Parts: sequence; C-alpha cells; structure tokens
Amino acid sequence: MRTIAVINQKGGCGKTTTVINLAACLARKNKKVLVVDMDPQAHATLGLGLGLGGYEYTVYDLLLDSGRKELQPGDVVIEISRGLDLIPSDVMLSAAEPALLGRDHREYLLADVLKSVEQRYDFCIIDCPPNIGILTFNALFACSEAIIPLETGLFAIHGLAKLMETIEIVNAKRNLTITTNALLTMFDRRTRIAYESLHEVQKHLGGQVFTAVINFNVRLKEAVSHGRPVIDYAPDSIGARDYLDLAAEVLKMKVKKIAAARDEEGKEKGMLFSFYAPHAKQVCVVADFNDWQPGRTPLQHVDGSGVWKRFVPLKKGAYEYKFLVDGTWVTDSTNPKVVRSEFGENSLIEID
Repeated sequence: MRTIAVINQKGGCGKTTTVINLAACLARKNKKVLVVDMDPQAHATLGLGLGLGGYEYTVYDLLLDSGRKELQPGDVVIEISRGLDLIPSDVMLSAAEPALLGRDHREYLLADVLKSVEQRYDFCIIDCPPNIGILTFNALFACSEAIIPLETGLFAIHGLAKLMETIEIVNAKRNLTITTNALLTMFDRRTRIAYESLHEVQKHLGGQVFTAVINFNVRLKEAVSHGRPVIDYAPDSIGARDYLDLAAEVLKMKVKKIAAARDEEGKEKGMLFSFYAPHAKQVCVVADFNDWQPGRTPLQHVDGSGVWKRFVPLKKGAYEYKFLVDGTWVTDSTNPKVVRSEFGENSLIEID
C-alpha cells in the first residue's frame, strides 16, 4: 500500500480538495483507495458526502484505542463508492493531541493502525490538519510520500521552508526519505503571477513539482459543497481532467519501501536524536545521561539535508536533554514532552 500524506499548515490551498479528488480518480483507475481524515474539521469527511455524527466511530477512536487493539480499522471504515473507502473524523479529534502526549511512540499510532489494512488497499491518502502537531506527525510517520498543495500567488512558498524542515526531521528519525512533491492549485493560466509562482516553487524544491497543475475551476468548489468528487459531479470539467492527470502522474511515480525506524534501530535500546540546522557549525545533545557536558555527544551533519543526527544507546529510564546549537540552548521542537528545571525547560524522553 502506498501511503500519501497531503500536507500544508496553510489553509485554503486546496489540500482537502486534492485528497478527495485524487482518491476518487485513483479509484476510477481501478485502484482500491482508503482516505484517512486526520483533520478535526472533518472537511474530507463532509466532502465525501457524510454528515457529521452519522457514524459510530472515527479515527479518534482508533488512535486512542491503539494500545488495546479492541477496535479494528474495519469497524471504522465506511464505503463511499466502488474502490473508495473512508476513515472519518469529527471535532473530537481535536482532543487527541493532549490525550496522546503521554503515550509512548505516539508518532507511530496511525502507522500501527494502517498496518492491519495495508494488504486491502493500493493507496491510502491522508488529509492532514492545517498545523504541525501530533496528528500531522502521525501522518508523516505513516507515509512514504507527501503532496504539498500550494495556491499560486504571492504567498505560494510562505511557510514552505518550515514544512520541509519538519519532513527532514521525520526523515532523520525514521532513517527514511519521504518522497515529496508540490502541487500547484487554483492555477489561473491567464495571469503572469501563476507562472511566476510555478517557477519560484520549482526553484525552491529543485524540480520536485508535479507536471499536472490544478486550474482554477468553480466546479471543484461546487462538487465539494455537494459532498461528491468532481469526477462524479462534473466528469467533463477542467477540474476532473486535472485530477485525472494528477492520478496518472502519481501512478507512474517510483515507490520507495517504507520501514519502521523502531525496527531499523535494532535490538539496542536508545534514541535517535535529530535537529534541523542547515547553517549551524556544531550541534550537540546535552543531557543528564552525559552529565550535561557540552561537546561530549556531538551530532553528525547529514550532507545536503540540513539535518544533524546521532543514535545514542540508552538504558531503560527517563532522560532530560537539550540541544546546544553553536552555543545556544534549544529544546526539541518535535518532542512535546518537557519538564521544568531551575534553568528553564528541558525536553524529556522515556526508554521502555
């Protein structure tokens, strides 16, 4: 199963529209597709024709039940049409982040859920929330590919650097590269700024941009408001043609195998520390396990990626740490667990 996260922390860029219509077009090409709605706003759920509250379970129940395994994905999956299924969402998912803060391996909960259905589907398309938090990290730790929808305009690449930084951090923690491509949406061929945006994105992403673009088309908005993919609502529209082109391009892409970082690290217990700092000269992890001695545990720079990383063998227990980046103390922005000390906040990890 190819798992694709559709991600952008900026709203209004066509993220959910892409999830719904790419999934429907892949299903139209005789692929078995599962959509996972990881957004508490549940726009993908609504856009596929389900009224909120019209179903018993959501992805929230699967994530919170992940440790007990009493609830199976099959109990939550809803058939939308031939070849297209959905794991829905609702506003309760907004309560998942605080509830998951204390969970071990909380970034892998969605990946664990999807393992039990990966033989049933050709594709899983994940609709991410418009922010970078535990839910988005779950999507990134579960996926092997990411699509970044970008609205053409002056702010097309606004926030792109932070998003790519987040993906690089996940890559470092999993020792795996997520295949990332941008998708230009709301493209108005009549304007110069649309083509300027396309060239700017190509320059920033080094060619990791889909050839297919999604032209501005009112039929796309109409289809979503009617709870139907555009391929069903207006099959002869420009929007339907554009998403069929995108689906064809996705099908031609080479697939990289995904593997769990927890297995790749072997039997030795420990922690893979990583930090994104492309311009830093030195990054060290300073912690209670090295007596808070700067320079004792330096991270290695991964050439060309901007990521510094090092696997540190550790015994079972809890450890406090910070990064020292060119003399500046920094907590781990990817780890929401912190504890206060007399010197401020420290990041916290627990080794089982």
